[in-house]
Amino acid sequence: MSARLHCLKTSMETRTDIQLDHIRFCYGEVCAVHDASFSLPTHTLTVLVGPNGGGKSTLIKMITGLTKPDAGRITFRKGLETGYIPQNFAFDTAFPLTVEDLVLQGTLPRTIRPFSRYSASQRGKARQAIAQVGLKGFERRGIGQLSGGQLKRAVIARVFASDVNLIALDEPDAGLDVDAAKELLEILNNMKHQKTIVLASHNLNHVFSIADQALYVNQSIQTFASPRELQDKLKGGISL
Repeated sequence: MSARLHCLKTSMETRTDIQLDHIRFCYGEVCAVHDASFSLPTHTLTVLVGPNGGGKSTLIKMITGLTKPDAGRITFRKGLETGYIPQNFAFDTAFPLTVEDLVLQGTLPRTIRPFSRYSASQRGKARQAIAQVGLKGFERRGIGQLSGGQLKRAVIARVFASDVNLIALDEPDAGLDVDAAKELLEILNNMKHQKTIVLASHNLNHVFSIADQALYVNQSIQTFASPRELQDKLKGGISL
């Protein structure tokens, strides 16, 4: 069965950003994702948990359109735009770029006019996004002066300032201390009222409390009636 990308029709009662049906993706003879089916409702926060190598990163790349499935069907809501934040991103911290400069980049249109300046509307979007991630007062600070957690928040603000409807993040809390990780996840939880959020995480102590939907990813997908149900199964040591 060949892979298909379709446009999803929506209604006022039920709104779904992305529907995945029987998705498969393989690296050669090794399948990272097999027969995965689930949906991402609009303005919700979905958490992907599972072992390393289980296919979470591959799944996120397919959700954002960076990777196409080998088989199955992905249906996107008409007009949906997605943003992707990888687990690791490289910045030349010696480059004289401020937090405001970084976030303003997210407001740029697809077609950039040479020598054009940022509008008042773009600067307003950037300021709002910076405040949303708790970096108000850091606008003029260089990115090389930020902590790891602050830099991740600045990158999230950059995507939040854009026109994307859905943000997918691959382990955004990785490498952060407990308090910084909890703060970052709370920021994402607050953002879901404006953007659909999907993230992969190993932070099982906190992600279930903010999730509207939790999926267990280990090549295939297991769905549950609630995040609490999955949390209880994992705590109970039940093999999934």
